[in-house]
Amino acid sequence: MWAKVRPELARLGIEVTEHLTTRAGQATEITRRALNREFNCVVAVGGDGTLNEVVNGYLNEAGQAVNSSATLGLLPSGTGSDFGRSLGLRTYRDFIRAVAASSTRWVDVVRVVFRHKDGSICSRFFSNAATFGLGADAAALVNQWREVLPRWVGGRLRYMAAAVCALERHRNVPVEVKLDGEPALEINSNLLVIANGRFTGGGMMLAPNARLDDGLLDVILTDRITRCDVLRELPRIQRGGHLKNPKVTESRAREVWISSGKSLAVAIDGELAGYTPAHLSILPSAVGFAVPEHS
Repeated sequence: MWAKVRPELARLGIEVTEHLTTRAGQATEITRRALNREFNCVVAVGGDGTLNEVVNGYLNEAGQAVNSSATLGLLPSGTGSDFGRSLGLRTYRDFIRAVAASSTRWVDVVRVVFRHKDGSICSRFFSNAATFGLGADAAALVNQWREVLPRWVGGRLRYMAAAVCALERHRNVPVEVKLDGEPALEINSNLLVIANGRFTGGGMMLAPNARLDDGLLDVILTDRITRCDVLRELPRIQRGGHLKNPKVTESRAREVWISSGKSLAVAIDGELAGYTPAHLSILPSAVGFAVPEHS
């Protein structure tokens, strides 16, 4: 993908400095270094996981832009690339139009505090979605299969297959969810999504009404959903039809607290990160993205 884009950028007179990451977390370090050196745009070439690292380099610990005059670009080419769908960047041509237009869209970002896999409490930012329970288990399987499945197997098919496989361990547990200052909701669940973007899982429209710049989290909860329920809803999720199921609810909030009787896995932008309990809060208009005009 990058090989196609590089000559197009040169034709437009845009100078670039390339960095190929070789380990987890390196994109965060590269982004921070570039912004401190006053580069005016940092482009993530990859999927939601790569973009997540770049976003975490763009913001400091207080959730403020390291260099507010700089923007982020996205050339979607990973397994899921779901955030790009919400942003209107689906192909490399969309990316080129965005860079050429010099148009910026400021979008919300989410801060999530959770229990890391090593047991420590940590904080991270994300731009697209956090999934809890079944969704996180499926994301872990997708990443395990990354070097196993042939490349022609697309992201959506990978996530659907992973969800079916993850159902083997599906067990609802008591979960308490607090939205802003409202009384706690008590549910039995193993599938929760806190979204900023509309899509997760390679194009599944889990949060069809989410908006990137409305200052709100979209909260998708399931209560007492069964394996059969999940299998029936998988085709409808592609279009957001799962919200018609009475066991699925949609809410909006600026802050969300999630605790569970048994720890639920947490995946952040498609990468397994840790476990509940978790606290999520919205940071309105925190990151500027290069987008095509009228996006």
